[in-house]
Amino acid sequence: MSTPFAVSAEQTSERTVLHARGEIDTSTAAILTDALARDSGAPVVVIDLTEVTFLASAGLAVLVAANQRTRTTGQRLITVSPPGSAVRRAIAAASLDHVLALAEDRTTAV
Repeated sequence: MSTPFAVSAEQTSERTVLHARGEIDTSTAAILTDALARDSGAPVVVIDLTEVTFLASAGLAVLVAANQRTRTTGQRLITVSPPGSAVRRAIAAASLDHVLALAEDRTTAV
């Protein structure tokens, strides 16, 4: 059985860190979108996908939209996904590894 999808957030004046876990697909992508919409406007937004086990095209679309929004607002978006993970492979397969700012772990992202 898969892990239920959930997003937790940590916000400071310098950064918003969203930690997602579970599967991001058409039925859960809106949860991540809603979490991103609650961003405090911090200069850096980190989406930690380390515990995400599956990333469908709906999840990729959320990342692209978040990337576009943060560029428009002058923020910086960093997506955390370990090399070789299912998430990193999905990002690379969609050729988004050249579009999104990626970090291997949360320590290097913040």
